[in-house]
Amino acid sequence: MNRVMLSKRRVQVILFNYFAGYLFLYPLLIGVLFRLFAPLGIANLDRMLENLVYILVFTVTVGAAWPLLKEHLERFRQNRRAIVKSTLTRYVQMWLVMYGMNLAIILITGLSSSQNQDTVVQQLTQSPLQIILVTCLFAPVVEETVFRGAVFTPLRQRGSFRTAALVSGFLFGLLHVFTSLLSGNFSDGIFILVYGTMGYLLCAAEEENQTIVSPLLMHGLNNLISVMLILL
Repeated sequence: MNRVMLSKRRVQVILFNYFAGYLFLYPLLIGVLFRLFAPLGIANLDRMLENLVYILVFTVTVGAAWPLLKEHLERFRQNRRAIVKSTLTRYVQMWLVMYGMNLAIILITGLSSSQNQDTVVQQLTQSPLQIILVTCLFAPVVEETVFRGAVFTPLRQRGSFRTAALVSGFLFGLLHVFTSLLSGNFSDGIFILVYGTMGYLLCAAEEENQTIVSPLLMHGLNNLISVMLILL
């Protein structure tokens, strides 16, 4: 099956919006706006600004990737039952691999969880609805569009699955320890292996089913189950 390719301009918009905007520029903008409007005494100003950033990143990402997302949704509708079955099987395999890797990290390093996971746990107690929406809707849609749609798919079109999946997986893993490394928590870098492997397996699901909907469902299901276990 031929791969749907986004134009170079659309890929650039998606990557800039995420890597430059979401990770660097937008947080700086939040800081500037907070200092400007804080004297007005607006309740929950910081949370409001964060939500505006989430909406901006989500809207730009989906808008720029819409030709690809539309085609992949159509592929899913045409073969829904087989894709769901394959996706659930892939998810169980991914969960077992990640569980084994996390257990090995605990035994070898004594680290029980990544800083990324600890942050999610903390934020869930402060603003549960916001974090549920971010982890179960924003993250799966945006991250799969970025790492599978704008990174993996163009690389796969030009080369082997393994190379494209390794690059996409590594960037996906790096994203999840990015804040830790910036803060000097280099021991958290070991979790690149866990998240990177997850990214690689999400690429494998896209490759098998030829639709980004498959890794998106896996990602969303994984985050939903994780949130439910934390809340329970």
